[in-house]
Amino acid sequence: MDMTPACRALIEGVQQRAKQARRRARFMPRSARQAFIYDTTFRNEIEAVAYFLAENTGHVPDFTNPTLYSERLRGQFLTHPNPLLSIAADKIAMRAYCDLFDLPIRPPRLLATFDNPTDLIPAELPETCMIKISDGCKMNLLHAPGMPVTPFAYRRFLRQKWHIDHWRRHAELHYRDIPKRILVEEALLPVSAIREPMIFCAMGEPYLMIEETHRTALQDRLAPLEVTRQGRQSAPLSTYGTKPEIDAMLQTARLLSENLSHCRIDFMRIDTRLYLSEITISPRGYYVPLETPLHEELRCSLLDMSRLPELLEKGRKIAADLGRSTETSFGHFDATDPRLATGGQSESQMP
Repeated sequence: MDMTPACRALIEGVQQRAKQARRRARFMPRSARQAFIYDTTFRNEIEAVAYFLAENTGHVPDFTNPTLYSERLRGQFLTHPNPLLSIAADKIAMRAYCDLFDLPIRPPRLLATFDNPTDLIPAELPETCMIKISDGCKMNLLHAPGMPVTPFAYRRFLRQKWHIDHWRRHAELHYRDIPKRILVEEALLPVSAIREPMIFCAMGEPYLMIEETHRTALQDRLAPLEVTRQGRQSAPLSTYGTKPEIDAMLQTARLLSENLSHCRIDFMRIDTRLYLSEITISPRGYYVPLETPLHEELRCSLLDMSRLPELLEKGRKIAADLGRSTETSFGHFDATDPRLATGGQSESQMP
């Protein structure tokens, strides 16, 4: 991959600071290491958001005049701090957002929530359930017959996962405003039988449906999106279920995505039962390049970034209606800030 001098300088600077931070953090308490390393590595939010994209594309992203799919969507964390992004990604608050719609497909039953993780007592859990951390990704613990969660197993889970701030992993800033809580929800068993169809949506319109081995463009002009380097092959919609099931998934995706610029609506299917899994605001973190220039062109054509101010106002109204803060802890950069075009670098830091 070719890399511009400015991109190389940004990446080398970040990596050097990260190396020094990791060395200094070795003797810190486990719970303090990630925050120290992140805060010492990145000099500002723009640099953090830009770094992971620059590392994968070979050039410094320009969030003032974004042209790439990932630049446009990752840049919204900086210039359009929408509280709905955090609400939709929150595994608990997402349910309140779902309640605003007459959804054909609902999430599994929420059985309990805990602000303090030590308030959960494993002996009091229902026979089957899934324990999750509200602001994380793949931070789950199954409790089921034959494999119960013991106090020791739960303490180990917390020791391994609770201190991790998912937003710091790849600077997905909307995760920062999700309160860290434990939730207990209905478990779907057997886990090995669960299928996971997912629908990508842009500006409220589904455009791509994927599962583990196949993917299907939902508009004729997007057919080239069907085959990718991940090995998924194109497939007819009937592969994902019956027509009523497909219609239900598409309607659920349209409703939940209508107030968002872009997202992926994730489902779980077991036997004939369909459940909403989650709303993924930043699939693959928006920092991995798309497969080909054609994929880039096709996906960019779906995004109308001039609507971000409108969506921001909608997001604030929804947040207010749900009793959540209409302000965010991230973003708030003026569009004229010159650092948006330089990956967070000031003029004196440019090569």
